[in-house]
Amino acid sequence: MARVAFVLTTCHEFEGVKVLSSVLKKHGHVTDAFITSEEHDYFRAVLDFRPDVIAIYATTGQHEWPYPYIRRWKKELAHLKVVMGGPHPSHDLEPLTHTDVIDATIKGEAEYALLELVAAWESNTTLEFIPNVAFLAPSGVPVQNPIRPVISDLDELPFPDVDIFYKYPFLRSKRVLQVHASRGCQNSCTYCSVGTMKKDWVSGKKGEKFNRTKSVDYLCDEINDVLARYPGFRMINFGDAALNMYSGWLAEFAEKWPERVGLPFACNININYLDEQDIIALKRAGCVSVQFGLESGSEDVRLKIYKKGYTDDVVFGIPKLLRKHKLTFRTNNIMGSPAETLDDMFETVRVNKKIKPDGCTVLIYRSFRSTALGQQDFELGRIDEGKDIGPSIQHDSAIIRDDVHEVVNLQKLFNVAVYVPGGIPLVRALIRLPRNRLFEVTQLSFLWYQHAVVSGFGMLDDFLLGLKNVRNIFQPTRRKRLPQRVSLADRMDTGAQATV
Repeated sequence: MARVAFVLTTCHEFEGVKVLSSVLKKHGHVTDAFITSEEHDYFRAVLDFRPDVIAIYATTGQHEWPYPYIRRWKKELAHLKVVMGGPHPSHDLEPLTHTDVIDATIKGEAEYALLELVAAWESNTTLEFIPNVAFLAPSGVPVQNPIRPVISDLDELPFPDVDIFYKYPFLRSKRVLQVHASRGCQNSCTYCSVGTMKKDWVSGKKGEKFNRTKSVDYLCDEINDVLARYPGFRMINFGDAALNMYSGWLAEFAEKWPERVGLPFACNININYLDEQDIIALKRAGCVSVQFGLESGSEDVRLKIYKKGYTDDVVFGIPKLLRKHKLTFRTNNIMGSPAETLDDMFETVRVNKKIKPDGCTVLIYRSFRSTALGQQDFELGRIDEGKDIGPSIQHDSAIIRDDVHEVVNLQKLFNVAVYVPGGIPLVRALIRLPRNRLFEVTQLSFLWYQHAVVSGFGMLDDFLLGLKNVRNIFQPTRRKRLPQRVSLADRMDTGAQATV
């Protein structure tokens, strides 16, 4: 049986990694996860595990960090194989061109693809018949195998393997347990990868559903299994795109969760599919705080550009119901997309002031090749591709616009504009100043308070978590040398003639 090491640079319990590990262990393999901030000597920690396979979860902008480590590990372990999964290789096969690092990638859901890939490497057999896997053919051409149907019944999977993360004292001592109850999202927003996932991550099999939930009974059993071994958790955070994926599910959840688990929780919601009965069900179940994506204060931008689906009636109506039933709420907001002017962004400030959220999370728009809007940005030359802003969507913008300086400063001072009396004219003046650490500290202070106090994550836990991940958030902006880009799509064998 193989030894598989998951390498991670963000101090967080990743749901996908937990499930991948549990599936591998169920079939006799040995797994472990390694987080850079939690290891004294990261290179030695992974090497001492003596892995046969290194598995990387990669998002765009944060996919190359392990390459130097891998080159060193491969010098020590001649048999070592490396696979990359996650959003980045699911939409871009460029990692396969790093032949001294990456041996294969996986597109879409990886549970059974990774299991079969590990088995193929163990037996030294071909990869060409493993759905979802991509590899470099002997000719040097990337080959993406066809996609298998998604897992229709999430209850068929073993419980996520939390042990590989809770071996670390910090993660198991936090008061909040991170959980997912579903996969998918009702929306297909143009700034998000979900829209392309719904097209590219499914096989097209009749009846196949991208949006799926665990049964309420399975979810309660899963949580109780964790709590039996790690009883210190005092709250649950559901990381799903929206806990109200299906209204009937939410009603059953409200009946069973208080009796079978009983812990308070925070969650994301989709306000376009939320009514007062759903809010009552959330409150009855033990919800203490919700978060939803406003993104833009302009109805035209939300409907016509972002394809968000939220009318102003929904944006102004749902918060009143949340306050009526005493649920605190926070908004997600985007600054700096090419669809918006600076005045549009201040309209987002004004809408937040009107609906009075208990907190505002504010991110800087980033163009990804995996999103409809991002693809348009690259095609129209809206991106400064020589500007390396690091992996974070909290730090800087690569969009080419004359007011990018003001946009980035507004993102840092957004909460000042919303919550401080006279904040809008004050911030309009401040954003003209040079970028500085005080603006960044201001942003982090608001975010820390809102996340820790409003959503109940705990002041100390959230502070320490921020310290562990601060390098990922605020990497300095650099200029990078651009290689001559050859479109993989132009020379890629997509396996169009193959069948699963």
